[in-house]
Amino acid sequence: MKMTIKSLVMTIWLAALFTSANATDHTCTDCHATSTPGANDLINPLPDLCVDCHAERIAAGEHIVDIPVSEPDNTLPLYDGVMSCATCHDPHQPFAALRMEDPELCRQCHLK
Repeated sequence: MKMTIKSLVMTIWLAALFTSANATDHTCTDCHATSTPGANDLINPLPDLCVDCHAERIAAGEHIVDIPVSEPDNTLPLYDGVMSCATCHDPHQPFAALRMEDPELCRQCHLK
């Protein structure tokens, strides 16, 4: 994996955040009704599920969701035809990591 300065800084910053007093342990049942692997049984719809814990980020306008996509290309997942937190973030990876490196991720939609 190619490591850019930005991704290195983000990795170090996120690692520090994760090991801080603010870190919490998450389990499958924080988001899913059961702990069955592969189950698609979210306890709330997206992005409401993410907002349960990350409301301050959404309120600050740092992340944009619920945008209809007119020409989806199946590169990134949509939820009911709109962007959601999980369109760009993989909730099953540490720190809900981005699905691709920046700016490749942004270019999936913005340079079309």
